[in-house]
Amino acid sequence: MSEGQSNRYKLDHTVAAKEQIQSIAVFAAQAGKLPAFLAILKKAVLLMQMDPRGWGDPEYRSPIVEGVFCHGILRPVAFRYVVYEQVRGVVLLNVQVYADFA
Repeated sequence: MSEGQSNRYKLDHTVAAKEQIQSIAVFAAQAGKLPAFLAILKKAVLLMQMDPRGWGDPEYRSPIVEGVFCHGILRPVAFRYVVYEQVRGVVLLNVQVYADFA
């Protein structure tokens, strides 16, 4: 495994995030913007794997789950996720698209 891959955060997602991504992809395809959406999604995945706290803005720290809830924006898409530093993990909670993506 290369140095870059060993330092990456493990990325997972909720069922809701997966459904939201699929729904946005359908909408983007109908609007002729699927390549743009896929490029944004690919960049967001890389940012969450490499530097999730550096990219996103922290919302709050939860002492219950020992994670930092964050949001990151690659206009026109917003991503909400939680970072677990102790296990170098990230869970994508939800994905939303701004209205100007239409």
